[in-house]
Amino acid sequence: MACILLMEDDVDLSTVLDEVLSSNGHVVTTSQSASEAFNLIAKNRYDLLITDIIVLKDDTPVPDGGISLISRLRGALSWNLEPWMKKMPIIAISGAIHNQGMSELLKISRDLGADMAFGKPMDTDDLLQAINLLTKRSG
Repeated sequence: MACILLMEDDVDLSTVLDEVLSSNGHVVTTSQSASEAFNLIAKNRYDLLITDIIVLKDDTPVPDGGISLISRLRGALSWNLEPWMKKMPIIAISGAIHNQGMSELLKISRDLGADMAFGKPMDTDDLLQAINLLTKRSG
């Protein structure tokens, strides 16, 4: 069982993932933006972060997405974070904008420090295997 923070702006997908993860014994907290997720991380300890790379508002990408969250946790400004925050495993997910550039965004997220990356829609069995692998490795 892992304590997972899920940052996903698509409420329907967030609900489905929450149900799948919870039914597999994980404790899930959801957020819809990088700033909200970071505030949750500052107050609670999580075993794993699953983050959408692109957050949309009115079908337009906004800067408050997973790229900024991963950068904040793994980048130059992470020196002032708790050690567990900097080492928390991260799974990046993206459907990009109608799948345009999704593979490039997944590569960027890995380059920034995500441990794994999945395109949407993803196979939930693969996601669960990744969670088990990453939480065992970090635990």
